[in-house]
Amino acid sequence: TLSLTINAIGLTEAFLAGRACGKRSNPSSEDPYKRFFLADALHAIISGCPVWRVSQIYNIPRGTLQSALNTTLSHASKMSQFTRALPEYWALSAVFDSLVQRLFFAGAPDLAHLLEIPGIKHARARQLQKAGYHSLQKLAGAEPRLLSADIEHLSESQAQKLVSSAKILLREQADALTDAAALLIEDAM
Repeated sequence: TLSLTINAIGLTEAFLAGRACGKRSNPSSEDPYKRFFLADALHAIISGCPVWRVSQIYNIPRGTLQSALNTTLSHASKMSQFTRALPEYWALSAVFDSLVQRLFFAGAPDLAHLLEIPGIKHARARQLQKAGYHSLQKLAGAEPRLLSADIEHLSESQAQKLVSSAKILLREQADALTDAAALLIEDAM
């Protein structure tokens, strides 16, 4: 699939072989190479590699990577909205929605569900994960008193707010799934 990707963006094997041997070419032929290189770096970030690590591996400044990630996120979000407005593209809408989520939580995909809770930042999400609260369900079912005891610098009232927020978010997700199922059943009949 890598060779298909290389061909799809306009790179030839001759160009890549020349670059591997140190051969320089005119600047206009560098554009596909740069696009491929940046796309590969973004793929590494989306796959869970932290931005700082990708910056080291690819020798690209973190600011440049973050800017490219934000631009890609913006374009994917626009495509998600566009495909959502056209019922015949429902499948693409789901793909773009998933991509937007992956881009938004890039570098911390394992924390994505916890970061959806209002007020939870990366550090708190990591604390929750280390304490065994890996999912919204676990957090929603937690006893606030025990949660505050498990998490450093978390008061019982803050724990109560987190548990309540997790329950609300779960309820909203359940309602959205119920509505989507009802629409599918309605369309099938």
